[in-house]
Amino acid sequence: METRARWVRARGLDAETQLERTMWQYVGYVAILLCAVLMGTQLVPAMVLAMLPGQNLKRKYGAHWALVTGASSGIGLALARKLAQQELNVVLVALDDEMLHAACSALKQQYPKQQFRAVGANLSAANAAEYMDKIKQATADIAVSIVMSNAGYLLMGFFEQRPVEQHIANAMCNALCPVHLAHYFVRHMKDRKIKGCIAFTSSAAYFLPTPFASMYGAGKAFLSEFAMSLAVETRDHAIDVFAIHPSYTRTNLYANTEKLGVLAFLDKFAATPEDVADALIHSVGRVICLDYGWYAKLTRLVPKIFDISLLAQIIIPFRTMIPEYKQFATASGSS
Repeated sequence: METRARWVRARGLDAETQLERTMWQYVGYVAILLCAVLMGTQLVPAMVLAMLPGQNLKRKYGAHWALVTGASSGIGLALARKLAQQELNVVLVALDDEMLHAACSALKQQYPKQQFRAVGANLSAANAAEYMDKIKQATADIAVSIVMSNAGYLLMGFFEQRPVEQHIANAMCNALCPVHLAHYFVRHMKDRKIKGCIAFTSSAAYFLPTPFASMYGAGKAFLSEFAMSLAVETRDHAIDVFAIHPSYTRTNLYANTEKLGVLAFLDKFAATPEDVADALIHSVGRVICLDYGWYAKLTRLVPKIFDISLLAQIIIPFRTMIPEYKQFATASGSS
């Protein structure tokens, strides 16, 4: 203490200045510790998961049948194909169109030893019974152990541009249809005393405000929160619940959206549906949520640094600088 006092006097520092410096040193240490904890809780599980070997869901759950929604293209079709490669039979659920029947026919030819059932249904229907009755009928004679709720679509633009019925339909498909499926198949597995899993295709849009896609971001946020809570409840019944947050993926999700600069940029780093399907199958039952791709990993960190409501407040004064703002504002008559 005496040596330190001499050092302080030699430096010409008074006690108040020294106290202030010491305080800021401790603030710095605490900040470094918090950053290390925040980074560690994200990086360490990801590193451990990456080191684990691949898994066969048929063997993991003693499964024979899986059900995949949005199975006519994109991630859903890739999932159906990966599950068939693991010698699982698959129920394919999608819009009742040529794409669904073509996908089912192609899978039957490619995997002749497996069974495939196509269920054509509109998962955005206001009356859930319209699609649930079809799904229940198609699965009445089988034990479904694996459910992949993947179907979803994107609406972009100012919220008021579209009739509210379109937004409600979007929420039905992206958020509430998975609830109906989960409720039915949790009971289905519980009643049959079989192990299984329910997986949701969420999105990196879950982490940040999504202006011009407000219903999509909100729906995905709901889906991820639902998955994390449900995972706790179903563990007693040996049912794993999982949600994946893919970064931009080359699928038909963006086929009907405006040709936006941000999408063109993200496409340069986009994953394939097969990449996402592999990550999902590798991770289900090992973690509850997976952030897949660099964009998802980076955006996951932002709310840990900034309060999410503050972030939205920061975006507001700079909204006109967003390249897509003028495009959508012109269409809605806001400018």
